[in-house]
Amino acid sequence: MTLRMNPAALSLALVITALAGAICASSPAWAGVGSTKHNLGYLSPAEVKTTATSEICIFCHTPHNSRPATPLWNKADTGTTFEPYASQTLAATLSPKPALGQPTGASKLCLTCHDGTIALGTLLNIPGQDKVMGGTLPVTGPASRITGGKITGGPSYIGANLKDDHPISFDYSAAYTSNPEMKSTPFTPAEVRLDNSGRLECTSCHDPHGTGYPKFLVASMENGALCEACHDKLNWQGSSHTTSLATWNGSGANPFNEDMGSPGFTNDTPAIQSCLACHRSHGGAVGKTLLKDNGEEDVCLACHNGNAASKNVDASFDYTYKHDVKNMLWAGRHTPSRSSAAEPAREDSASLNLINRHVECADCHNGHGARSGNHSMGTVNGNTIGGNLVGGWGAKPVWFAPGNAALTYTVADFNTTLPGSDNLEGYVCVKCHSYYAYGTTPPSVPSGNANGDPVKESDVTADFNVFNPSFHPVFAQGQNQPPTGANPNWPANGLGLTNTFNYGYYDETGAQWETGTSLTTAPTGLWSVRHNSTIACSDCHGAADMTDQMDPKPNGVHGSSERWILRNEESNRGYVPAVTKKNFCYNCHRRDVYGDEDYTPPKANYSRVSHPVDGLAANVSPFYKRGANTGNDGNNFGILCLTCHGGAYLNRENDGVTPRVNDVMQGVHGADAGTCGCRNNNQCAPSRCPVPPGVDSTPIGAAPLGNRMMNGACVEFHVPATTAAGLQLYFRQITVGADKVCNGNFADIVTGNTANYNY
Repeated sequence: MTLRMNPAALSLALVITALAGAICASSPAWAGVGSTKHNLGYLSPAEVKTTATSEICIFCHTPHNSRPATPLWNKADTGTTFEPYASQTLAATLSPKPALGQPTGASKLCLTCHDGTIALGTLLNIPGQDKVMGGTLPVTGPASRITGGKITGGPSYIGANLKDDHPISFDYSAAYTSNPEMKSTPFTPAEVRLDNSGRLECTSCHDPHGTGYPKFLVASMENGALCEACHDKLNWQGSSHTTSLATWNGSGANPFNEDMGSPGFTNDTPAIQSCLACHRSHGGAVGKTLLKDNGEEDVCLACHNGNAASKNVDASFDYTYKHDVKNMLWAGRHTPSRSSAAEPAREDSASLNLINRHVECADCHNGHGARSGNHSMGTVNGNTIGGNLVGGWGAKPVWFAPGNAALTYTVADFNTTLPGSDNLEGYVCVKCHSYYAYGTTPPSVPSGNANGDPVKESDVTADFNVFNPSFHPVFAQGQNQPPTGANPNWPANGLGLTNTFNYGYYDETGAQWETGTSLTTAPTGLWSVRHNSTIACSDCHGAADMTDQMDPKPNGVHGSSERWILRNEESNRGYVPAVTKKNFCYNCHRRDVYGDEDYTPPKANYSRVSHPVDGLAANVSPFYKRGANTGNDGNNFGILCLTCHGGAYLNRENDGVTPRVNDVMQGVHGADAGTCGCRNNNQCAPSRCPVPPGVDSTPIGAAPLGNRMMNGACVEFHVPATTAAGLQLYFRQITVGADKVCNGNFADIVTGNTANYNY
């Protein structure tokens, strides 16, 4: 079909073309609009076009009868009310700034087509008429994208709901003036510009007349170039996602929704994908900072499932005991916010309470800042975060008295792995497992109590309280640091108390290393725990088997086949005979010093009090026998050490009489237990504890159980040994099979071993 144009119409078309050229002269690519999808004339190379005219500019511009908006807009205002983007982290809308309003300027003009409310060919002034008049030119295209001449599908359809689209039509200066994660103008690349009012609009990222980049973008998206014109995410530069060269192996779902490299997705990397590996500018998850999927775990596991990233985290969440990030109950609960534009986005304690309790990858890790590497296990700074937690944050407790949970906290942002920067790994765990999140109403332990019964969590800030007489050194170095030469049985190798820890004692073949004086000769690849070491929560909690702690599976508190997400003994290096039922504590403490079932320790005198403590090694101590209610089976935890150290079950308040509001499970985190075990456990023998208060039958010389972390599953009283007097241990008498934590009735020890040194 040939369309004829009268001289007046031809003159009109020439004027329109000239005006469009003047309007867009600042764009070097404007003349190329004819080869883009914005050419709706019948000569267009695109699928969506009209059969009525070959003109191009007329679908947007007209010199007469235009809408009173720059630049001579040829479409009516549809009156659409849009749902703008909303976020608790958008600095431009933080109080007292208003929330985002309706689209303005160029954005409102773009949306006259892309909101799908009017037909593409509906114009205020259609070509080929003798007089100025409106009308509709027929525009057709694939049914999946065009219905009745309107955009109704495909990537071009934005709709009236802008909640899942990058925010537009806001004063950019309000966003960056006090926000360290936003850059000031002028931008680099210079093609990214604000409008004449200093507002960010669609045209800040897109040039509707065409560019050399896909989707009318004004700059390349590769390596985050376009996004980084405005965004300067904390710790982003040098993070794993900016440097990773991992590629998709072609298995499973494609983790990359945009092809940013050479044709084909399999040569893309997270470094090339950059922001688009996780986010979408349009069509992102609502209320989830435009993530490409509905939840943080969906985004992370799209790559970390063995098909792209080097670390396969997905498999770790299939264990019975785990931080269950795949649980759909958590959907939408992770809600970071900013209290001010100058602060990073975080969740406040109200977002972590019991009603909103959840666990997502982003609760521990920050995808913008995370780097490879875990903390340095066993060193004096072994409680400091590793690179994998950079960019995250934690709650730093403020302790005020032994045995008490912290009631006040300060926020600790993790911007470095250097020690001494308020960046202890334990601060991450405190966010959820303390008063900070749940106040005085603790949640239930998902794994249950030692016997499987329901039980509440203990507050880790009470357990690890640095004023306690004993605690595992998660937040500070431990209390038990005698001089190097305190024990005359220790070899003179300068290791001090390390002689009871697994510091370079065994290598992979079991060869001993005790005689050297230089630590540089120690074997590598072992836990290097010393008496002045500090540890992190993930040293005890994590994958159960050593094979699960190595590539491609990540080290960390993701999941375990053991209850309470416990790690098991890493291996049986040098242990003969092999451990029959793995004793968790031997990850750090030496089995040949403390012993195990069917195994009397050959170096028992390395500890302060030789184990077995009852001195019955020749006749086989009941602690080291194999069988029901003995050895590792002596308590419901299945860990021999917890018979005496840690593992109590709290059911009574400190007066030994008043029932606690919540039964609380005690691990081996730390202790501030009093002299009598029944003050913390209502299953003690009444004759041995003050019932009622004031009637005391405590053995002479009994010390607070917390002094040596003797608040074990079965212990009732502890009279410490000295070099001149033997140890005394008194055990709770229980109903076997009915007790919460202890499985057997051990005979009291009244003439145990003397101490090898005093403390």
